[in-house]
Amino acid sequence: MRTRRIDANNDWTFGAGRQSYATQSEAVRQKVKTRLQMFLGDWFLDEDIGIDWITEMSSRNQTTRIVSDAKYCILQTMGVSTLDKFGYTRDSKTRKLSITATYTDIYGQTNEVTT
Repeated sequence: MRTRRIDANNDWTFGAGRQSYATQSEAVRQKVKTRLQMFLGDWFLDEDIGIDWITEMSSRNQTTRIVSDAKYCILQTMGVSTLDKFGYTRDSKTRKLSITATYTDIYGQTNEVTT
């Protein structure tokens, strides 16, 4: 598996040849994090992927749906074998949600991602 690396600002990297690409476990970790941060309809090539963060975070009592959607998003990411741990914190006043997930990828590596 190979994907273009993103920098600290979530922008694609260019100009470093093959070093501009993430491979294997690094690529899977980047895909998981990117997909968790994606809003529904963000990707013009497939408007059905992403999480409906605006609706879910602005409505009350949506925690179960948010958790379910985030877990599904991780498990549907190409390269993820199993979801080992999942945790979150939600601050309703600031409407901020932090997710921490541990998963095993198809390369046998256990990785953690935090958004």
